[in-house]
Amino acid sequence: MKKKKIVLVCGAGGFIGSHLVKKLKKEGFYVVGVDLKKPEYSETLADEFILGDLTNQKFVKKVFNKKFDEVYQLAADMGGAGYIFTGDNDAKIMYSSALINLNVLNEMVNSKSKKIFYSSSACIYPDYNQLNPENPKTSEDSAYPAQPDSEYGWEKLFSEHMFLAYYRNFGLKARKAHGGEDGKRHRRQFAEKWQRQKTEEQLKYGETESKQDLFYILMNV
Repeated sequence: MKKKKIVLVCGAGGFIGSHLVKKLKKEGFYVVGVDLKKPEYSETLADEFILGDLTNQKFVKKVFNKKFDEVYQLAADMGGAGYIFTGDNDAKIMYSSALINLNVLNEMVNSKSKKIFYSSSACIYPDYNQLNPENPKTSEDSAYPAQPDSEYGWEKLFSEHMFLAYYRNFGLKARKAHGGEDGKRHRRQFAEKWQRQKTEEQLKYGETESKQDLFYILMNV
């Protein structure tokens, strides 16, 4: 009998992370999830779920007590637009998220795990490319000259380069994704549907015109 590949999902307690666990289980992987909390609205399908703080280097070392065939790094200090765009949490966001990525990458090397996927963000795209809500410019080559719309975006951009540096210097097979043009139609359809279902009071964050990124996650789960 063929041995199952063992994968690690960092941030497995979140919305996308919990669905990724479900997808990987469906594909026959042995899944280890790690996060500060378990999924809020459903039971986790992970074979193992480790509760803990990935900013803690000693904890991350314990998580990587085995070699993983693949690692999916979705964990970040993220609390929605009201958390990341006020400016009040910038230092904590940058410190915590960068520390998570540093800890995970270092233990990837120490455990001789080789393949890692990094979930970045569309927030890495320049603010000046997102001023027109009907036609945001999010092609891969439009990320530079860099001017992300928040410190959260700057941290994501820095971490993208950090993952590439570990790819070059340590041979990690690193891959990243940060959204782009392919998802624009789905995002707009979702945003329009979302707006129709909300009252004016519920839409009171900033302007009611849709200039924030709203993501429609399309997964075969």
